[in-house]
Amino acid sequence: MPETRFIPAAELLPAAWTSFLGAGPVRVFNPGLLDEDEGWILAYRVVGPDGQRRIGLCRLDAEFCVRAASPIPWSDEVRFSAGAAYPARATSWLADPRLYRLGGRLFLHWNSGWHEPENYQFLQELDSASLRPVGEARELRMRSPRRPLEKNWSFFGEGPFYALYSLTPQRLLRFSLEGRGPIEFHDFAVREWDHTAYTNAYGELRGGTPPQRVGPDYFGIGHSVFGTPENYRYVAAAYRFEATAPFRLTAGPAGPLALGPAVGGERSHPPLNPAIAEVIYPCGAVYGGGRWVISYGVNDERCALAILPHGEILAALRPVSPSAAAGR
Repeated sequence: MPETRFIPAAELLPAAWTSFLGAGPVRVFNPGLLDEDEGWILAYRVVGPDGQRRIGLCRLDAEFCVRAASPIPWSDEVRFSAGAAYPARATSWLADPRLYRLGGRLFLHWNSGWHEPENYQFLQELDSASLRPVGEARELRMRSPRRPLEKNWSFFGEGPFYALYSLTPQRLLRFSLEGRGPIEFHDFAVREWDHTAYTNAYGELRGGTPPQRVGPDYFGIGHSVFGTPENYRYVAAAYRFEATAPFRLTAGPAGPLALGPAVGGERSHPPLNPAIAEVIYPCGAVYGGGRWVISYGVNDERCALAILPHGEILAALRPVSPSAAAGR
């Protein structure tokens, strides 16, 4: 079983948001993670008593403790293109942050939640010293048809850059960071693979953490949802694909990946979504020295870190044969 650390919500609130604590429920969850010299960067959702969805950032020390005065009210400082006619929801509802280093630069990726007719995704460069936004948020756009709701793209590569659009099937996109406006994504490859055994038991495998390179492979931690209304459960699951183009998937999940003790419906506040019984939602992963640190949200109200050896990731995988991963 992994070592699990929970980070108290009060420690993650920047000074500008501490007034929330006395006004009603405060939920801090779904943290993205990056390592840096002698510590870590954490980005996380904050839902205060007013119900608005915000994103905060902070730094952790080497022992995963919040550095004093490091939390910042990040989403208060995001700026969107003045020429874009976004609905209010797109610029005021910031959800599920993921942190990236792409081409030596620091970025944060988020989405505008669940709304019709389609939601939005944005990528924002960060200042590496202050963690504050650099320039304007850049919308992510597809050159080909997209699903109405997009939340779980995962970026990787050192230039050119790629994205996992979906895992069932494995659909890959390519993109560039050049320019200042919206970022266009182009289809790169699609492959079917045999995920029936997992999908039938635990639901469609979706994205989660940014893929991490380990030797000749990338590893990622996704999630899936199964169950019935008012008893839906989110679980984490591992997958692996080759680190060179065309990035063929080589292993899917043998079953859920345990990131900590079972929490069930344990909550401090009423659920944000009453249809959900339990949520384990991975958003960040860092590999080094034979161990993984995986950041994840618990029941839409807590931030947690799981520390586990690489062997536990390998044990949670089921190899995919080359013939089962054929595609175009």
